[in-house]
Amino acid sequence: MSVCKHKMNAEEAVQNSFISAFKYIDSFRHESSFKTWLLRIVLNESVRIQKLENKFQWQDIPDEDDHQETIYISPSTTLQQKETKEQVARTIQQLSEKEAVVLNLFYIEELSIKETAAVLGYTESNVKVLLHRARKNFKNEYEKL
Repeated sequence: MSVCKHKMNAEEAVQNSFISAFKYIDSFRHESSFKTWLLRIVLNESVRIQKLENKFQWQDIPDEDDHQETIYISPSTTLQQKETKEQVARTIQQLSEKEAVVLNLFYIEELSIKETAAVLGYTESNVKVLLHRARKNFKNEYEKL
């Protein structure tokens, strides 16, 4: 999910989420899948940390993985993939938080409409409308770049 803008905050959100899940495993009611329950915890924690992040500005620290090149891919392909990835990330940042999250859950996490609705606490109809709007806004923002 791209709720957290910085890797450090995303890692903290995941760590806190696993601690919460372990702590409250007895409250899991089996009304949805465990995956959906855990993703809901991660989403809530990510939103909480993002709200804190908005109060403070963090300095970006280069990720060690960003400097590694795969020897099986040509440099031009790697550069093109990196540019595309950066454009997609910038485009997603232009979307509303709800739109960014629904796109990530549906396309990156590969959740179904039903699972996405359960994670977000929306109806399936709301998720469909939000997905449609998010795709349209993503396309418009991506074309601007």
